[in-house]
Amino acid sequence: MELRRLIVLLFLAVVITSTLLSSTMARYTDQFSGGDRALIAVWNMGARGEDDTPGEFYNKGFTFNLFDSKSVQPMDYGEKSFTFRGGGSDVAIAYDVEMDVADLLQLTTEEIKAIIAGESGKDVFVPFIFKITAKLNEGATGEVPTIFSPYDETSPYYDTGWFRPKDIEFDEEGYFSIFEGTPVFPPGSTDEVTITVAWQWNTSFYINDTNIPAVTEPNYVAADPATGSEGVYPPYYQVAYDQYYGSGGLLEQYEAAQNALVQYFEVHGSPEENGNWPPHSVPCPLSDAEHHAHYNAIIDPVEQQAFLNTHGGLMDPEAGIIWTEHAIFCTADHFAEYSVLKAAADEALHACQTSLLQAYDDYDTFAVDALAAREVATVLFRIKGEQVAPR
Repeated sequence: MELRRLIVLLFLAVVITSTLLSSTMARYTDQFSGGDRALIAVWNMGARGEDDTPGEFYNKGFTFNLFDSKSVQPMDYGEKSFTFRGGGSDVAIAYDVEMDVADLLQLTTEEIKAIIAGESGKDVFVPFIFKITAKLNEGATGEVPTIFSPYDETSPYYDTGWFRPKDIEFDEEGYFSIFEGTPVFPPGSTDEVTITVAWQWNTSFYINDTNIPAVTEPNYVAADPATGSEGVYPPYYQVAYDQYYGSGGLLEQYEAAQNALVQYFEVHGSPEENGNWPPHSVPCPLSDAEHHAHYNAIIDPVEQQAFLNTHGGLMDPEAGIIWTEHAIFCTADHFAEYSVLKAAADEALHACQTSLLQAYDDYDTFAVDALAAREVATVLFRIKGEQVAPR
């Protein structure tokens, strides 16, 4: 069982277009007493992406390609930063950074649902999570803006520092502010704010919403944003992978159960059309000690000889009875024995088909296919600045 992502690469060329906006970039106008002309205060708000020319700030737009124009696959992750500043503007600037992730929401519809680990009718969302951090440049005099969180202490995602786009409330344009409150650059401020946007394709943040047996109590899956691992995959997926492919795991259990059925047929043959097993012989299961015990328990010499003939017993003047390899007529309840082995194989197969690994792979495969059909999904950022009139 390999995720179809190995042959279907997700073409999620996410275009991050970042526009630096203000309230029409209006400049504060005032009159000097006694003067006959307006003084136009300097507005120098600007921004730059980490891939822009070092030291250059722009007041119309800047480069910020969160995914580096690469195709994104399940379990990928990364981060990018951009910086903006008031630029020593004469006026105070109330600023905001807004994000639009409307293309990274629900992929299923009322008509089209997903099958996750054998359970039909399930919803799938683009399994992206984001973590946004802010910092000021060295020597800055202002306060670092507070990043918002859509969660409270009762949420399982609260302590992770990450958020799911599906948990965000958007405005009518599809944007939401990444800040709590309204941060301000004071007049003349040269502070620079750097925003770092980390992202992950992390299905552990979404799989519990499916309510399939593999993730319901006592199998609830803890959302795990860790990316470092001693294994091949991120920790959350490595756990499921090891449960399935590891020593003594679900796959080994299934193969053992299947092999037990194969071996049973090799020894006992297959049932006839009427459901009965044909008469046949099987290797004698008795050990030498058990043969001796059975033989010695027989009193009638004729029956003793018959036992010797049936079980390959040879009389040796020095060694006594030597028991050779032999077959005996099988008297087993074949249907009952087969039913037990078949039930064990079916249970092992069901465990594989409903495993956490199967759930992850089904979820990711549906998301890969749905996003590939869109060709492009966009995530947008915009920076807004609005002058604050003096009091």
